[in-house]
Amino acid sequence: MMHPVIMAGGSGTRFWPRSRRHRPKQLIRIIGEGTMIQQTVARLAGGFPRERFLIVTAAEQADAMRAQLPELSPGQIVAEPCGRDTAACIGLAAFMLRKRDPDAVMAVCSADHVIEPGSELVRELKEAGRLAAERGVLVTFGVKPDHPSVRYGYVRRGDAIPGYDRPDFKAFALREFTEKPDPATAKAFLAGGDYYWNSGNFVWRVNDILEAIRVHMPELHAGLERIEPALGTPKQADVLAEEYPLLPKTSIDYGVMEKASNAAVVEAMFAWDDVGAWDSIARHRPADEKNNVVVGKHLGTDTEGCILVAENGHLLATVGVRDLIVVHTDNATLVCDRGRAADVKGVVERLEACGESAYL
Repeated sequence: MMHPVIMAGGSGTRFWPRSRRHRPKQLIRIIGEGTMIQQTVARLAGGFPRERFLIVTAAEQADAMRAQLPELSPGQIVAEPCGRDTAACIGLAAFMLRKRDPDAVMAVCSADHVIEPGSELVRELKEAGRLAAERGVLVTFGVKPDHPSVRYGYVRRGDAIPGYDRPDFKAFALREFTEKPDPATAKAFLAGGDYYWNSGNFVWRVNDILEAIRVHMPELHAGLERIEPALGTPKQADVLAEEYPLLPKTSIDYGVMEKASNAAVVEAMFAWDDVGAWDSIARHRPADEKNNVVVGKHLGTDTEGCILVAENGHLLATVGVRDLIVVHTDNATLVCDRGRAADVKGVVERLEACGESAYL
């Protein structure tokens, strides 16, 4: 039986000042109807019963997450006392699911991606679940690149997996991972034709991922084994608070997938965007005749190529500007060159260093 697991603990710092510590990217509305987490759950609910969902989030976000997802039981939203990256998040979810369903298959998705259409995602997750159950492989989804992006990691495919090389579902042995490349390398990847963007969506049997963690990340596995007896009991929160900060902080890609001999990549046929920074909303919202993307109220004179976001009826007025990102909130305003949207993360880091917690 397949269980959707949604990783929802990110901080979304590149969407500051809308995204804050207690209301990060996945808990705000950026694109479309509803917040990012609400859209993710709705997308997956088209193919899976809601009682099978498991959401792993940060402790400071858990109450807001439960408020936004009243259709889920409180126990389906698991609070990490601190962030330990995706390997710990996925390992914790795997141990929890194994107690509920020893033969569980996990479909691991992120809370802050835009994937369309949802029906295609569900279809491919189920196909990948059959592949994982039949062949014992650890599946990641690769997105065929349409430009040489340096913001994403890449995966390289190997030979096609017999029986899973159909026009509507293409699976390959996973040959190698590459971290975010420089521009020249990204162009070479695009020209080669056998590289995909690493989407961060996975499918595997619970027992297979836990065995892979045991082999490749024994310290993490041992820590999770200390936590396991308390899962689903009144002691869960206390034991997590004591043991979870001691777990190694490593991504599942680096800790497991790059080392596993049974990793596979499925070519995603759905449209995918991780909506990583303010400039990405231009891919999902219409621009005006001057190529400005406006969310809220704006009065512009000689303004072109800008992304302009205002809250609560606040009016943004611009004169003689080009290629800016301007985001207004009640207590902070961002003004940023559109080409440097990814650098907004540095603003948050400086605020943290200065102790300006009111703006975090």
